[in-house]
Amino acid sequence: MNPRRLLLGMLPALGVVAGLAPVSAAAVNVSPLDCAGPNACDIVSVYTTIFWIAMVVLVVVGGLIVFAALRFRRRDDREPSQIHGNTRLELVWTAVPLLIVSFLFLRTTLRMDYVRNGPPPQQTIQVTGIQWAWSFKYPNGKTSFATLTIPAGQVVRLQVTSKDVLHSFWVPRLGGQIYAKPGYQNSGWIEASQPGTYYGQCNELCGLSHWAMTLQVDAVSQTQYQAFLSGALPPGTTAAGEKVSGAAAAAKVNETDELKFQPTTASAKVGDVVEWINTGTAVHNVIFDNRAVPGSESMNEGDTFEIKFTKPGTYSYLCKFHEANNMRGTITVTGG
Repeated sequence: MNPRRLLLGMLPALGVVAGLAPVSAAAVNVSPLDCAGPNACDIVSVYTTIFWIAMVVLVVVGGLIVFAALRFRRRDDREPSQIHGNTRLELVWTAVPLLIVSFLFLRTTLRMDYVRNGPPPQQTIQVTGIQWAWSFKYPNGKTSFATLTIPAGQVVRLQVTSKDVLHSFWVPRLGGQIYAKPGYQNSGWIEASQPGTYYGQCNELCGLSHWAMTLQVDAVSQTQYQAFLSGALPPGTTAAGEKVSGAAAAAKVNETDELKFQPTTASAKVGDVVEWINTGTAVHNVIFDNRAVPGSESMNEGDTFEIKFTKPGTYSYLCKFHEANNMRGTITVTGG
């Protein structure tokens, strides 16, 4: 075969492979069947039972249909013998499905309380769905967005609600989904058997950027969890800013309903205070890429957030709720 023709023929396939490469590289394990905690594993156990019973029914019923179609197919014009009933057979094919359905009902019902309520929790975390990110509030009042940090091997109760529309909290490898309804609080629980990173997604269509409402659960050791709650910076890192309140601001940034920071770029000097003001009706926040600068809580209409910068540098930040809308900004801090 002509090598040139072979290469030309392979180009479409190579293009497809090249296009899929980034997708494959970015793929993460979110299979519910690969459970990583007792809640999810209990759900998988019930599912597996139902699946294999369904497979047996499929094979038996399908096999009988194929057998009947082949064995009793029409061979000539003679009328076959007519059967008007078989009481024993009818009792069997009524009783067997009834027993199967009864078993599945009991198998599911007996596990529902465990899957929903679980063992006594070691702690409770408040979860709020807001277009289009998740907000987490920990027992000591600390908050985080999009990433939930939990201690591995501990039962964590989740109190889930929504600030705007219907959402659904779901981390497939750790448990079932929990609906987030405005004005109502649902509860559920998760536990990660081993430290690791687990991924989830809002599982209820909630608007234009629903696709971007992902979440991440970091299961860490107890020591790491306590360090997270305390807000300790990574070793060797010093704070570049501190939260203040009521100080005169050298620069102000508006958070608008156009899902933009205005101005997008601002400048200040070391020791200056920069103030963010939510001038719209949507919920916003300010989260810095550099962990040395503290971020804000959720900001409703009229809320303000102030940072006093203590080190020069260029600091990028975003609104976590509208990351998909590229709501980002930059502060450049020069020496005092």
